[in-house]
Amino acid sequence: MPAVQQLNRQLQFVLSAIVEGYAKALNGFVKLGLINRDAFPALRPDANPLSWKELLCDLVGISSSSKCDVLKEAVFKKLEGDNTQLEAVEWLGLLGDEQVPRAESLVDALSKHLAMKLSYGPGEKDMIVMRDNFGIRHPSGHLENKTIDLVVYGDVNGFSAMAKTVGLPTAMAAKMLLDGELQAKGLMGPFSKEIYGPILERIKAEGIMYTTQSTITP
Repeated sequence: MPAVQQLNRQLQFVLSAIVEGYAKALNGFVKLGLINRDAFPALRPDANPLSWKELLCDLVGISSSSKCDVLKEAVFKKLEGDNTQLEAVEWLGLLGDEQVPRAESLVDALSKHLAMKLSYGPGEKDMIVMRDNFGIRHPSGHLENKTIDLVVYGDVNGFSAMAKTVGLPTAMAAKMLLDGELQAKGLMGPFSKEIYGPILERIKAEGIMYTTQSTITP
């Protein structure tokens, strides 16, 4: 591979249906005080059952007997008027009568709740779609526009696409190190061909395929 004089553009698109919404929802949980690791006695096994509606009433400072529309208005105010975050709270059932899981802290209870609500249903699987666009100026002066596309599907009742694309390269790199295949020492990123070359070839055998396309202009 010829030396690259200048990498003048790099634009990466990671397409996911949940990334933006997830980040917004998480920020909403922070506003509501749900991302809190402090001990919460009301969720201990020996405490009385607590519904999400009662918990949210407590967190926004209103009576636990408040009607749903009053709670919704108080939560909306706490979320600083963000409709997307309110929709996430409603969709996850955090304004309803479902019991809050027993846990040591609020964030642990929320994690248990999300694990149940967001788990894959029968026959469901995830998908990763990624496109990398690079503008490369070669020593000859030519500009190469390179596009790399990757689409990976998870396996039903098996490994997710995220698990495969993160776990397999990591495991391969670890094995290369243990087998003495990597001679470099110290903290390294996967930027040398000694590391990424063999891994790119080996992930193909695991069904992780990518395509490349280049156009070169003077």
